[in-house]
Amino acid sequence: TNGESLKLLRPRKENNMFKKTALIAGIGLALSATAQADYQWELGAGYAGGKVDSTLKTDTGTTSNNNDTDVWTVDGTWYMETVDTSKGPLGESAFLDHASNLTLAFTDGPVEFSNFDNEDGQTYSVSSRYVAEGPGWKLSGWLMDLGYERREPGDAEIDFYNIGIGKYITPNTTFVFNYDRIDVNNGNDTNGYSADLAHFFAFSSGGLKVNAGGGKVVVSGADDVEVYDVGATWYLNNNWGIGAAYQNTSQDGYELAGYAANIQWFITESFAVDLAYEQVDPDDIKFGNGDKLETEIDQYSISALYRF
Repeated sequence: TNGESLKLLRPRKENNMFKKTALIAGIGLALSATAQADYQWELGAGYAGGKVDSTLKTDTGTTSNNNDTDVWTVDGTWYMETVDTSKGPLGESAFLDHASNLTLAFTDGPVEFSNFDNEDGQTYSVSSRYVAEGPGWKLSGWLMDLGYERREPGDAEIDFYNIGIGKYITPNTTFVFNYDRIDVNNGNDTNGYSADLAHFFAFSSGGLKVNAGGGKVVVSGADDVEVYDVGATWYLNNNWGIGAAYQNTSQDGYELAGYAANIQWFITESFAVDLAYEQVDPDDIKFGNGDKLETEIDQYSISALYRF
């Protein structure tokens, strides 16, 4: 068949992931030697390797495409005041301390196509959360999220804007309304509306962070896209967290289901590593002539953060 003759331009080496994991962990451990518990800055770096497999089945045979991605990420977060880490798991310090912050991030990496020229892509983003806090403030506990992201996959240019307004309805619970807009050069723009709920249950050791969200994306000239997601992270203690999440996206009967799992370990109070896996399973696309397109997306990632 046609699929049997297709080969990757650059086959991935199995030991690449282990080399990159060791590199990130080694740098972080070296930096954390003199770290303190409370912090006002956070630096992060990570690597994600993914694969998109698609198979077109027709009466005349099967054609397969295998596309790989290798993406590096760096980011930095500044907190307007020192974050108190004594209120619960280290992975939830900013959430539990109601910390206002500003984050800058950059990603870069190629997509390796099995039968096309490779494409490189960059992403630039800035995001922030401001939490009104203070004795006697009438707006105390209210929060605002702002974000902008620019994606440049190949020759495309995509701009993402978002604003969220919400409140800490309890010291460990937030509820946020969101508006999102996506502008695509030479494409349809979209507007999205959603709501997110997050809560932390404190245990005698560790705790459980749960979140849920749902919303709608309005696409010009097409049916609306509905999205909902749920997730939870179980903290065995203040240093270890195990998370899982599910997201469903649907439009006019077509569904896309996403699953994710991760493990986070604070090796010291100021240095953490995170291992994650994501899988996306779109519905098969069936064409009127009987052809069928099957797609599966997998991604593995390793990241580290350092606080000071």
